Amino acid sequence: MSSLGIDIGGANLKVASEDGWEIIYFPMWKRVEELEDTLRDIAEKYSANRAGVVMTAELSDVFGSKEEGVRFIGEICRRVFEDVSFLDVSGRLSRTLDEPAKFAASNWVASATFLLREGYRNFLFVDIGSTTTDIIPVTDRIEATKTDFERLKRREMIYVGILRTPVFYILKEFDSAPLCPEFFAITADVFIATGDITEDDYTCETPDGKGRDEISCLKRLARTICCDLEEIGINKAKQLALEAKKAMKDLLKDALRKKTEDYGIERVFTCGIGEFLIEEICNEIGVEFISLSGLYGEYSKLFPAFAMLKLVQKD
Repeated sequence: MSSLGIDIGGANLKVASEDGWEIIYFPMWKRVEELEDTLRDIAEKYSANRAGVVMTAELSDVFGSKEEGVRFIGEICRRVFEDVSFLDVSGRLSRTLDEPAKFAASNWVASATFLLREGYRNFLFVDIGSTTTDIIPVTDRIEATKTDFERLKRREMIYVGILRTPVFYILKEFDSAPLCPEFFAITADVFIATGDITEDDYTCETPDGKGRDEISCLKRLARTICCDLEEIGINKAKQLALEAKKAMKDLLKDALRKKTEDYGIERVFTCGIGEFLIEEICNEIGVEFISLSGLYGEYSKLFPAFAMLKLVQKD
């Protein structure tokens, strides 16, 4: 029986199998009615009739509530796959969604549970993706709280990511000018401008529907301070990008430093498209950085899906 691990997010579907992986840009708020057909295509492509599923898409505003979203996604998965298991926030695999709230936003639990079963202890698990950053303390057990609301309060989830975060959210002003609270530019534009990601990494939509090349990104960044690129010049637009990167690093650095100090942790396991940023932070605060891409290859890009694959194979 061929198995898949699937992470159903609000913006991406992430699929892991023994034969490969893929990340499909899938804005749930636009394409929810295509979910079943898309999952059937995935099942056929990988000749899979078994799946382990985690989700965060239940938070999408296409659903009236998280419970509605969990039930909707779960019902589709059960129609597509002969055998499907879901993971709740306590790390329990279940073929039913008896208490839907317990299965909401459980993808980080899959990653931390898998690492514990691999024998790792006393680490900070950081998953920095397109939209959010999970910062999960693990001793001989997972120390994080169970809901996104509580994790936001405890800075175990920081709602910033490498691609989709509006720049004005992380950088408040540049050259004494406050950034405009408009959807002019996103962090993908920042990290193209700083050279940290490539156009192939820029998998989401651009704010203006235009290109992902460096000049297009710099134009969007200039617009955040009501300028044309010609008005401020390429060098100044790049400086804005560097300051935005620093502001995001500072935000994450404070959270990482506090968690490592609170739990006496000296090493950080990191996955996701933003591994590079966490490596820089670890070097600056003096803790050991362990790249999950170094341990598990490109599965690091979709580690919760990979973790679910491994968990259901052992179930």
